[in-house]
Amino acid sequence: MKKTATILAVILCAAIFSGCIQSSQEIVIDEEGMAVVNFSAIADKSQAGSEISQLTWQVQQLIPELNTNYESRNYTFEEDYTEYIIYEWIAKRKVPVNDIRGATWTAKNGSYEFGLSLDRVFGPEEIVEADKNDVVMTITLTMPDEITFANTPFVEGDTARWTLTKELLSQNNTVLRAITG
Repeated sequence: MKKTATILAVILCAAIFSGCIQSSQEIVIDEEGMAVVNFSAIADKSQAGSEISQLTWQVQQLIPELNTNYESRNYTFEEDYTEYIIYEWIAKRKVPVNDIRGATWTAKNGSYEFGLSLDRVFGPEEIVEADKNDVVMTITLTMPDEITFANTPFVEGDTARWTLTKELLSQNNTVLRAITG
């Protein structure tokens, strides 16, 4: 499942770099350090509907584990006169947090600490000023207790959200962190 999650994230990121598809990853962790990891991709149906459909078909053909460890679904919705198509992969079972590539998890005296080390995707010279704030992916983390520290301003109760930009993914040693009380 660790390999599947990594491959899926890489493939989705490649599609997202085109600017037509947005992606998100959701990680929900329980007290035992077990996590449910879900993925989704969304696109404007008129601009990238066929691309996202083709991409998801290819991903599911290339990674058979998606068919056994994840439930997939797709649907459309309309907002502000724009029709969007969404593909979701919902995990059928939990995995140890430490099996997630780059993730660390510690539990001590009722406090929990999560870290996710991000690989550098772009060389700094590859990012032009106009594209540095382009969003590549959003990661949402839900911890088993209220988060008291996270290196993101988007924290509400037990949930933190990071918006990964091209600039962030061009840096070395980027780690997403969250700690509960």
